[in-house]
Amino acid sequence: MKRAIDSSENHEENEVSSEKNLIRRNRSRGYESHMQLPCDVLHLNVGGNLTAVLRRTLTSVEGSMLASRFSGRWDDSLEKDRNGNFFIDQPVELFQPMINYLRAKACETALAPPVTSPEFEGEEKRRDFIRMVEYFGMTSGIYPTVMEMCRGELESAQICGHPNLSVMSREWSTFTLGTRGHKRPITSFSVVLGKVERAQIGWVRTGHFVKKLRPGDHKGVGEEKFSFGLDCCRGGLLYEGSFTKLDGLATEKGTVIRCENKGERWLVNGQLVASSIALEETFQLPPDLQQYSLIPAFSGKGDWKVCEVELDPVTSDHKATMSHAHH
Repeated sequence: MKRAIDSSENHEENEVSSEKNLIRRNRSRGYESHMQLPCDVLHLNVGGNLTAVLRRTLTSVEGSMLASRFSGRWDDSLEKDRNGNFFIDQPVELFQPMINYLRAKACETALAPPVTSPEFEGEEKRRDFIRMVEYFGMTSGIYPTVMEMCRGELESAQICGHPNLSVMSREWSTFTLGTRGHKRPITSFSVVLGKVERAQIGWVRTGHFVKKLRPGDHKGVGEEKFSFGLDCCRGGLLYEGSFTKLDGLATEKGTVIRCENKGERWLVNGQLVASSIALEETFQLPPDLQQYSLIPAFSGKGDWKVCEVELDPVTSDHKATMSHAHH
């Protein structure tokens, strides 16, 4: 009997100790009490409409303004209405769909269809929503992008998602950067090179180049058909195997390569090294790039990080509609 009492007392002491450690950790992070932990229910006044949301839902997109603002550190200084509800100066018809999306993402499973980004019938409301999402720094969470291997052996690579979108591959492989749950095309991106061999960075045409995972030997981005890109090893541009040398182009670990407007401009460490206009006579890019459905692609062995991904505000479906209407 005494042993059972001792065991119960030890269990209670361990719980108290764990509780104290939790409080100490959260105070070191800027939380003053349990009332400010990320699992709290937050009561919001969104443009005059009352709603409630878990703090962990509102702060789920790491690095966003909402994640910082509602981390718990600034609760006393945030704007509130006269009843103490946190005030969000946004239309509820825009803010609520964003919250509902984050809630759906929180319970997403591998067996269920991917959660789709909020859609709106009116063009003006859709643009207002995108503007709000950009303002709060939520684009990577509401309009996610995903890295996938399309050439190589899956077990040879480790892929990390947002907010640290990166690849570490033990074998020379090719990866694509696509969108998930929405149809906003990627227009620009940056790559920070790590220790990587034979890096080839560019674009491929969906529906042609990207069909299914293909193991074994393969050509890289810019060498295969329906692809073009920057060859960091040879220092030039590739389009379906045709190579154009760029004088003075050199890359190393830490080099930042920026590709803008689907391959129209290439920058290395902030310096323009190629553009479709300047290279018109020597490097023939695919005619009228904008008519193709292109996604970023990367070949290499080693590690690199993808960042500064920009999305077109107009969806691919809407572009197709406008194109048909024009013709």
